[in-house]
Amino acid sequence: MTRASASKTWLLVGLWSTLAVAAAPSQDTQAGLVSPWTQAASMSRYRYSHTATLLPAGTVLVTGGSSSGGATATSETYNPATNTWSASASLSVARAGHTATRLPSGRVLIAGGGTSTTVHASAELYDPTTNTFTATGALVTARRGHKAVLLDNGQVLAVGGFGTTSYNSALRSAELYNPSTGQWTATGSLSVAAGTVTATLLDDGRVLAINDDGVTAAAELYNPSTGTWTRAANPPAFYGHAAVRLDSGAVLATGQEQYRYDSGAWLYFPEDDYWEYVSYANEMRRRGHSLTLLPSGRVLVARGTRNQIGGSAELFDPDSWSLYVVGSDAATTGHTATLLPSGGVLVVGGTSQEEPEWYSSAEIFAEP
Repeated sequence: MTRASASKTWLLVGLWSTLAVAAAPSQDTQAGLVSPWTQAASMSRYRYSHTATLLPAGTVLVTGGSSSGGATATSETYNPATNTWSASASLSVARAGHTATRLPSGRVLIAGGGTSTTVHASAELYDPTTNTFTATGALVTARRGHKAVLLDNGQVLAVGGFGTTSYNSALRSAELYNPSTGQWTATGSLSVAAGTVTATLLDDGRVLAINDDGVTAAAELYNPSTGTWTRAANPPAFYGHAAVRLDSGAVLATGQEQYRYDSGAWLYFPEDDYWEYVSYANEMRRRGHSLTLLPSGRVLVARGTRNQIGGSAELFDPDSWSLYVVGSDAATTGHTATLLPSGGVLVVGGTSQEEPEWYSSAEIFAEP
């Protein structure tokens, strides 16, 4: 949908969105319905700021993360067919706040992250056929809390994050991993966005990075053909937001906004470089949540801190541009959400910042 067509249909869509929200079951009504969540087997340990990656065989590899004992080098694999976890090979070093990217070869690239005292530049590859981790080229810049995106050319873009254990070390730099050579090379740097960002691959092969410091409203576009970033239209000044590309090619972003106490839905239309506020949220100040694109084209909005209290999961409907509640959910951040081959979503781990409390539990969301 172009900006022009979006403007022409806004009144109609707004009316349909209102009707859709009104027609959706209320939270009280849904309390009497069958929950879309089912409990899955728990991991062997508490984890948050870990990674979870769907492997070619349909199992899910979980690596690293932190808990009350600090960062860990352990990993384990979930088998949806048997609802069981099994120990996998260990990482070369303990990592939390790292990234895991499945390459076209089926191997998984683990990069960066660190512990409470160290930030890593090292990277390693996991081979699911041999259940082994092997070293690969180190990052140009040690970083944690960054984002990694598999580009259409098979290379991996790593962007942002923090260069030390201090949050005063926000990075604007980006770099590329070439699976053919096993090496990282520097590429263009962000001009405004830094530190915590989201990075979303667009239909045309570019990458949209959205700033997330709660102060500066900024988004930038990376062009793999030129290795450069250019400014995009400004979104809200998000804090703790998440972003995902819809089947239409638009990017959905939800999260707490500066000076506002809601976490409504925004859509970015790349072809017009245009943002549109499309729906209010049923949860106030949702941050640290996850967005998962479902086979139906709808998006699961799961967990998040919600002012440190429990809340509900929501679904975003791209046809009506609306968010509606689909059952209760825990208040955690630092969890992972992985789309399974069955169409369910495996949500594991996380932390509740108020207590604090760490989780080893796992649950599966089945779209109603």
